[in-house]
Amino acid sequence: MVDPTSSQAFAKRLKTLSEAYSKRLASDFERLTELADWLAADASCVESLTQLNSVLHSLAGSAGTFGFESLGRQAREYEMQVTKVLQQDVKQSLPVSDWITQLQSTFELDKSRKAVLGMETTRLENIEGAPSIWLVERDVMLAEYMTQQLHSFGFQVRHFIDAEEFDQDKNKDSLPDLLLIDHRATQLEAIKENPVAFWLTYLKDYACPILFTGTEESFTARLHALRSGGQNYFVKPLDMIKLASHVAQLIKTKDSQPERVMIVEDDAELAHYLQCVLEGAGMDVRVFDRPDPLFEAINDFNPELILMDLWLPGITGAEIAALLGQMERWSQLPIVYLSAESNAELRGQALLRGGDAFLEKPIDTELLINLCRSRVIRLRKLEHTKNRDALTGLLKHASIKEALQDQWLLSQRKQQGFCVVMLDIDHFKAVNDTYGHAVGDLVIAAVGTLLRQRFRSTDKLGRYGGEEFTLVLLDCTAANAVSMVNSLREDFAAIQFTGGSEPFSCTLSAGVVDNQLFPDDPAESLLNRADQALYQAKNSGRNRVCLAAD
Repeated sequence: MVDPTSSQAFAKRLKTLSEAYSKRLASDFERLTELADWLAADASCVESLTQLNSVLHSLAGSAGTFGFESLGRQAREYEMQVTKVLQQDVKQSLPVSDWITQLQSTFELDKSRKAVLGMETTRLENIEGAPSIWLVERDVMLAEYMTQQLHSFGFQVRHFIDAEEFDQDKNKDSLPDLLLIDHRATQLEAIKENPVAFWLTYLKDYACPILFTGTEESFTARLHALRSGGQNYFVKPLDMIKLASHVAQLIKTKDSQPERVMIVEDDAELAHYLQCVLEGAGMDVRVFDRPDPLFEAINDFNPELILMDLWLPGITGAEIAALLGQMERWSQLPIVYLSAESNAELRGQALLRGGDAFLEKPIDTELLINLCRSRVIRLRKLEHTKNRDALTGLLKHASIKEALQDQWLLSQRKQQGFCVVMLDIDHFKAVNDTYGHAVGDLVIAAVGTLLRQRFRSTDKLGRYGGEEFTLVLLDCTAANAVSMVNSLREDFAAIQFTGGSEPFSCTLSAGVVDNQLFPDDPAESLLNRADQALYQAKNSGRNRVCLAAD
């Protein structure tokens, strides 16, 4: 049961934040009126235009996040017009007074339908080992909201008001797992002259992922973010669900498993040399000197790339590639040929039969490492897009069932223990009916992000459908699985969501099955047992975890 005092405190904080933002809007309108008067007297005043641009930029970046979506979009349109005038040698006059009237009218319309999506938790305070985010954002109120939302998704957040304050801590021992930066978070003139050079200077000592935010939805803004070292650029108003999910994915990727490479090469010395080079670069490598054991081992190893000699005893690399292409599971597997073949026609035929590239002997080791890494990154991105649910970042229904089947097959050969979990959000239909699907999406996304935070990168996590989730926990006993799922359940129950006037919380029910208790059960039967245990949890009162018994 959620503490009602905590719920009331959350509601009070949201109300206070909303009222404070409304007051700030009133102040912003006063400031806009003052600037309109100045520009009426001197339409070409660069200082007045710059300040006008700054106020509109702030409105464009924060209004939508606090529920005033139309106001934010309109402020952005006016900001773009001011930016265009600032770039002109001869400054044209702008209808600022008309803008203010329209903005105020839009503000009143937004107030009647305002609903800020949000969530807060008290259980995740000071989690040991929780990922650390450094947030650089000049808008203090927006930063407060972002900090609270990211914290509720299980992240520790440290806020810096601007680039100068942030720069003072760059030599500290405790560095972040991720940087989240407004690309205009400074008043220094250097950022106007060359924003890319500015951020490259400030960020050169950071090896963690970097995300930029901003109000500009443009090719130039995204290009500047990319060239400044950013992995992505998020446009304000921020969708905190998508942002938190993306942050979780980036941080998880840092601890991802090494690239898995298979080498098929009958020259033992060359194969050993290539293996040493790739293992020295942190990759997991298996070597075969003939093709026949390859097809038996490929399911166990699950390679992400094959390096293969074009000419092997009794068979060509192109023929092996063609055979792999006949199997749906391996049809997209990158294959790089190793060859000294100079005949362009033969090389072309080999590629047409199922290959991605050639590496000419003698092998350039730096090119070898970069080629392998780039192909694996591309494969992982493709599989993520194809197999992952967009809202949660978890495996889709078909993919989690396939992952379960693969794990079951592996356990038959290696006697490896694993647990299957079926997880469901209690009374979820009532959430959608009462608060709407946008809030329902927030609840589902919270489960997905917590799952990715709490469980290992080796575990298989999927959204089975709707509000139901499936987990395949590797090398995990029933006792450990129940303990981990119970911890997740308690964390989730402590979260309070809002999409209307009153906060609310949700709970989870789960069923767990240990494959070692049912050694004769195929994968589908294990899934059914976990589902039956879930229904047992539902029927016995919900908000609990039940273990399937024989």
